Amino acid sequence: EVARWLAERGARQIGLLARRQPTAAEQPRIAQIMEHGATIEILRGDVSQAADVHAALAALRRGGRPLAGVFHLAGVLDDALIARQSPEKFARVFAPKVAGTWNLHLATLDQPLDYFILFSSAAAAFGSAGQANHAAANAFLDAVAHYRRSRGLPGQTIKHRFKSPRAIN
Repeated sequence: EVARWLAERGARQIGLLARRQPTAAEQPRIAQIMEHGATIEILRGDVSQAADVHAALAALRRGGRPLAGVFHLAGVLDDALIARQSPEKFARVFAPKVAGTWNLHLATLDQPLDYFILFSSAAAAFGSAGQANHAAANAFLDAVAHYRRSRGLPGQTIKHRFKSPRAIN
């Protein structure tokens, strides 16, 4: 949806970093984005892995495309009431949010970005039943955006409210 929104507003080159290739169901949506005149480059990698982030940015540079900005939307939910939370559940949720954000921050420090937008959650401010790990991870995103702005770098969070489709254990 963000890629579509960008293309509708004139973005002509969009790189999408994901751990997997787009599914057959996602292909028509990508084609629709391209109908707006955008070129989409699918980059394989895990944002929680610094090497993957650097490789993706290097691939964009090789293509001669300057990086105007970052939209970081990756996330994983692993809901459980606090008594059933575990270090593993926190690690699973923190990987794309916390490690991914920090990897993107570090990898783009030398680039004159116009924007650095992190998709956070209202859970960071208000909490959400069964989502202590999700709330903490998103609070980190809010803190990184603040940190970046304090250093004269672009940084903004967009908060959303997302309810897990799964039952809370």
